[in-house]
Amino acid sequence: MKKRIYWLRLFCLLSLSFLLCALFSTPVYAAAEVYRVAGDRDFPPYEYVDADGNFKGFNVDLLKAISLVTGMEFEFIPMKWEHAYVSVHQGQADLIQGMKESEQRKSIFLFSESLLTSSQSIFVLDQNNTVRNESDLKGKTIALNKEDISYREISEIENVIIAEYDSLGEALQGLLDGEVDALIGNTLTVNYLSKEKNAIDLVKIVGRSMNEQKYAIAVHRSNPELLKKLNDGILEIQNNGMYDSLYRKWFGAPIKNATSNYEVLWKYTLGIIGALVALVTMIKSANNKLKRMIAVKTEEQKALMHELRHYDKLQFMNKIISSIAHEIRNPLTSIKIYTNQMPQKIDNRAFLLAASEDIPQEIDRVDRLLKEFMEYASPKKPVIATINLYDELMSAIKLAKFHMDHMRIRVSVDRQLFVTFDVSQFKQVVLNLLLNSHEALRNADDAVVEITAQERGHEIVLTFQDNGCGMSRENLPHIFEPFYTTKEFGNGVGMFVVKQIIDDNGGRITAESDGPHQGMRIHMSLKRGDEDEA
Repeated sequence: MKKRIYWLRLFCLLSLSFLLCALFSTPVYAAAEVYRVAGDRDFPPYEYVDADGNFKGFNVDLLKAISLVTGMEFEFIPMKWEHAYVSVHQGQADLIQGMKESEQRKSIFLFSESLLTSSQSIFVLDQNNTVRNESDLKGKTIALNKEDISYREISEIENVIIAEYDSLGEALQGLLDGEVDALIGNTLTVNYLSKEKNAIDLVKIVGRSMNEQKYAIAVHRSNPELLKKLNDGILEIQNNGMYDSLYRKWFGAPIKNATSNYEVLWKYTLGIIGALVALVTMIKSANNKLKRMIAVKTEEQKALMHELRHYDKLQFMNKIISSIAHEIRNPLTSIKIYTNQMPQKIDNRAFLLAASEDIPQEIDRVDRLLKEFMEYASPKKPVIATINLYDELMSAIKLAKFHMDHMRIRVSVDRQLFVTFDVSQFKQVVLNLLLNSHEALRNADDAVVEITAQERGHEIVLTFQDNGCGMSRENLPHIFEPFYTTKEFGNGVGMFVVKQIIDDNGGRITAESDGPHQGMRIHMSLKRGDEDEA
């Protein structure tokens, strides 16, 4: 009997030691340095503060993309442009996220690789045929932004009248209202503002580009190390395609450039001749080159998606670990009660038999929880298999339910439904959607998420519906875009990753909302699985 009790004690102590080590031994990462970013409060679409107080724009998204691929951390500080210009020199900020490069500025700042070429253009109404280029501006009324770089040049035109406006938005409105004959301003900014005003077809560009300058990130001349990090990040996002995606998102299709018919005909003629020559000389190697390019791009996209999913997973890891810790405390408490009573009940056979039965069961319970956690946390290649929809759904909910403090989850899913999906990726999708609903329901009085499933032919439609803050019709189409978020502290990656995962597993995802404060519905169409293959 004594020998049996000795081995039982030893087994319990070793089990407890193993569990505590596995639970509380976590890697420690060094905190990344946070770089302060100065930006213009009113320079759309490059950077601006919107009506809700969010700082957004091409420059903001570009630095977020650089942060993703380099690990750099940025703190955005929107301010007036004249303040942003001096903030780096005075040490109030580490970099300006976008500025035109000039010889005078190069004596103060170091400039990154070019983000794009900034230029100005002449804009007129589409029906205006009297202004075709710079020479036609004589005697005309021209709209300019106050302190515009082209003021001196335009003022030297014969009999010209300059109308100054506080912003390019007001100057564009002056053109649309017929207050001026033409507008001269930043090409991309006026293009963006025209789209915002639904006036993209009402105006056109005439003549050639003016004041073309390199547009780049600026840092103080004493900080070449920061410049190198930024250049490495710019090169990476240009190579992996993220830069192109952001450029299309913010600048889209340009306003038409109405050059003379002769110039158009001449350019088209040269283009056709050049294209024919190129086609004749390159036809033999085109197919092989295209295959190599597609292979490279495919690998780059796979690597980028892997990084995005890993980044998204880390955002929620601390919450999941808390859930696991909460679940493990219950079996640990049972084991602790038995071990505390053993010295007093060492001769109690019934007590020892109960301990020998209950302790292994509690250890198995902890082991199952750890396996479920590792299945989510451990990176691995996707393996699509037939899974029980209800079982895997409940398993994922269990991982996150500790953080669903004020939110009730109602599940109405047939236990006999099977789908084909990678089981760990399915957990990631469910966790993302639940935590997204949790944020949306933060201020709800009766926070509820309803999960339902319907059979539709060869598909199972899984629906997550909450009664949270919802989304406006203007914002809803952007929900699956990278870096798009309406949350104060959101990263804009979660829903993008969810869509990519579902696409990779042969499914489809859509989002519906009846408007702000009307809740959200997420529909996932998944391939039906065969129970015999599960």
